[in-house]
Amino acid sequence: MPDIFQQAARAAGVNAVRLNDELRRIERLPRRLWDASAESLADELTEILKTPDGRMRLRPIQAVALAEIGTVGGLFGPLRVGAGKTLITLLAPAVAFAERPLLLVPASLVGKTKRDEDLLRYHWRLPNWIRVMSYEWLGRVQAAEALDAYEPDLVIADEVHRLKNPRAAVTRRVRRYMANHVDTRFVGMSGTITKRSIKDFAHVLRWTHKPVDAPLPRTHTDLELWADALDERKGQTRRADPGALAVFCNDDESTLWATEPRKAARRAFRRRLIETPGVVATKETPIDASIVVNALEPKSTPWIRQAFETLRYTWETPDGHPIADGLAMFRHARELALGFYYVWDPRPPRDWLDARKAWAAHVRRVLAHSRTLDSELQVRQRDGDVEVCRAWLDVRDTFEPNTIPRWIDESVVEFCARWLNRHGGIVWTEHTCFAERLAELSGAPYFGRKGLDANGNMIENATGPIIASIASNSTGRNLQAWSKNLITSMPANGMQTEQLFGRTHRDGQLADEVRFDVLTTCAEHVGAFYQATRDAEFVFDATGSPQKILLADHDMPTPTSVALRSEAQWDKQL
Repeated sequence: MPDIFQQAARAAGVNAVRLNDELRRIERLPRRLWDASAESLADELTEILKTPDGRMRLRPIQAVALAEIGTVGGLFGPLRVGAGKTLITLLAPAVAFAERPLLLVPASLVGKTKRDEDLLRYHWRLPNWIRVMSYEWLGRVQAAEALDAYEPDLVIADEVHRLKNPRAAVTRRVRRYMANHVDTRFVGMSGTITKRSIKDFAHVLRWTHKPVDAPLPRTHTDLELWADALDERKGQTRRADPGALAVFCNDDESTLWATEPRKAARRAFRRRLIETPGVVATKETPIDASIVVNALEPKSTPWIRQAFETLRYTWETPDGHPIADGLAMFRHARELALGFYYVWDPRPPRDWLDARKAWAAHVRRVLAHSRTLDSELQVRQRDGDVEVCRAWLDVRDTFEPNTIPRWIDESVVEFCARWLNRHGGIVWTEHTCFAERLAELSGAPYFGRKGLDANGNMIENATGPIIASIASNSTGRNLQAWSKNLITSMPANGMQTEQLFGRTHRDGQLADEVRFDVLTTCAEHVGAFYQATRDAEFVFDATGSPQKILLADHDMPTPTSVALRSEAQWDKQL
């Protein structure tokens, strides 16, 4: 270690981090490690904070975070998605004894937060005086004086990376309030506290710890120098030397310093940061971006509602095509939800259609009352000698169906075109006809079979808004250039969903947040999401492999609520 200090001293200069008063202040800050006592702390705090009938237990990381809020007064929490931040935010006012707590969340999570609160209240002694505001609302003109009017004594910022831009109106308002109310405590948590620079969160640390206890320099000059030495800056060759940051190094980091001083300095600083009282962090994840799944509900039209009435009550598509089983119902519902259905061209002979319709009705009745049969093939194998089956088999091969799409309403495809023009992301499609019509309306290229568009261009080489086939592009594609996705037909398969999410939520993703908007225009769309979630839970339980859908913050309705509503509204804005 002495050699390292000497090297740092020799390196110190105009273009190197110097061993000055600010660095010495940060070096002298206390350190703490919670690993040994986190489990027992979780048991102790659970007993204090749970209701008499509560059956939940705090996770160790949640207990540590709440203990830090109670003892330090604030919290800087680089906590990965899925670490249990929601419960921390809702219990924070209790452990901080706050009288006017304010919870800041993204607008898309306001409803989810309130629903989570209702569910958690049975298990936990949650304060009922938390005011919730969205970052988006607080940044509006009419909210300029909202903080001063409420005068919160505790500000809890979930997804605090929404405050990293110092020029944004919402950040300026929080900064001004915290400067004018120095006794106000601050809790800031996010799975993506920073993307590229320590300057993304330096101001947040000053709110959570107050300047004297923050493990980053208080002066602009020192902060800029540290950032130049530590930040990830592609293509920049002239960088400040880490210099005196070597004082943070342990033995392993000192060894690394000899060959890779910047990497050693980053590791040493990170350890100095997360061992500071009032800082609680989960282990680093390979992908530094959170995942948000958001339901979009285009308004239903009379034509789509009529088509669904026919589908649900007569088990037929709008042109009289009979539906044999639940799998066919699932498939046709997902078509109608997007505004089209497949018809036969030419139309089948009447005797062929009647025989097929009678057979389909027989199959439905059998499957509805059978505990062992689950498909049309199994029914045919069992009832091959039944008259209705023989009648169908006699005419089945006399007609070859040729299906073509028929549009009954284009409101959903127009909705997707507007989404593309606004967000410039990827629209994921299950149906070729929908994708081709969307390409006509939006002008965006459609990448179908083999990941190629109509001109033979590869999807990885595309820029701007695109349309992608789920079947052709949900595996093996490196699409991290996009961070916004719209799924028109949610896969009802955990493996395919994991692959699809992994196209944009992957190494090299530069956005803080990868967003998956999901159309929920029918119960089958929503049910697919929950089926994929159950699949993912099994994979995680069986193998321990983390699944992206389980790490996502999501705001999805239940299949029952979608099935029962008489008319979907524009509940979610683009």
